[in-house]
Amino acid sequence: MNKIAIVTLFLSALSVVWVANAENDSSKDRNVTIIQGRSTADGKSDMKERLLEECIVSLPAVDELEAQVDAQSEYLREINGEAGRDEFVNTYSATIEINYMLHQKVLVVVTTSTIQAQEPVMKVVDRNIRQTVRFESNPANGDIFAGRSNRQYYFSTREGAIEDARERAQVWLKQQSAVVCPD
Repeated sequence: MNKIAIVTLFLSALSVVWVANAENDSSKDRNVTIIQGRSTADGKSDMKERLLEECIVSLPAVDELEAQVDAQSEYLREINGEAGRDEFVNTYSATIEINYMLHQKVLVVVTTSTIQAQEPVMKVVDRNIRQTVRFESNPANGDIFAGRSNRQYYFSTREGAIEDARERAQVWLKQQSAVVCPD
């Protein structure tokens, strides 16, 4: 019982002191501002790239292009629309790959989300990227066909398949000549 009496006595003395302090402080004006906020300041960094310039370092000449030719034996019916002309024929397809270097100038911006003010880091970076473009001969341009209602076209010679793929590559090279890097 002594403990309960002591605790009760202590609490009553504390309340008397608190009431006395409250009466002394009531004469003061108080402005209280409550601020709520959310922060995304997690210390993470964000990196973004912006392409400033891009050009092709160099392109090969059309004469330098080599084609890979694939031959396949096919059994064709009614070759070139001739009834009864059914036979095995060698058909060809050609592929040309052009490898080139692409030069890029990129602005890299790194931002960090922190509470302290921090300037973003910006740096201009030059880089070269290897690119490959592939051109295949289109059988629709072939010199022979098989079938009547559902015609399928084929190249019957290596040269025909190579020439078709080379023409496609040549057109692309002409289109890209405008974006070759100046020396």
